[in-house]
Amino acid sequence: WLYMCFMHGDYSSPFPKLVLIDRDGVLNEDVGSPGVISVSQFQLIGNAGTAIGKLRRRGSKVALITNQSCVGKGLISEQKLNEIHKYMQDELLKQDEDAIINRIYFCTSTDFQNPMRKPAPGMILQAMNDFKIDPSECVMIGDTITDLQGAAAAKVPFRILVSTGYGSSVMGIKTFSDFIKEDDSMVQFLDFPKSILPFHYLKNFDAAVDFLLKSDYSA
Repeated sequence: WLYMCFMHGDYSSPFPKLVLIDRDGVLNEDVGSPGVISVSQFQLIGNAGTAIGKLRRRGSKVALITNQSCVGKGLISEQKLNEIHKYMQDELLKQDEDAIINRIYFCTSTDFQNPMRKPAPGMILQAMNDFKIDPSECVMIGDTITDLQGAAAAKVPFRILVSTGYGSSVMGIKTFSDFIKEDDSMVQFLDFPKSILPFHYLKNFDAAVDFLLKSDYSA
């Protein structure tokens, strides 16, 4: 069971079969509202492509899970969003020839009650169903509370918050801790729902992938 493997030091479980990642603030720089609406605004964060390549070489599938209400608001078309995602994939491959995202899930709705829009778990549940992978074999990496809420609602037990994007403002601290759980002294000073606990807090996507790789002793 992946949760037990990483949280409690039992490394007999296999490496995660499916890594779910948010886009803005995790893979690419978050440009603020209304989000990336042109290719010229899209810029990868650090070694994002290299990180995906590491995951693919380790045998994991990678799925992008992203809210893109800019389409629902009429700011860009779905075709334009697909062009941005093609550019994203091309940029990832420039960093690493194995950096292929297996599938992209996006919700364009502006309705906060839409079951596919994070923090609802719809996209994550769809990804797990499509890949025929159990929640215990998944990891969610995001930069917002809604990312972690979606994962928790989908019963994905292993969750990582990165400091890029909105992550540092969520935490209100700059110190990275391997594991944030309910009885940590810092939690009482942080304003977020306890339902997202426990989770790991790491510097960025590349650091999160390195953490997963170093935590896996089954290879």
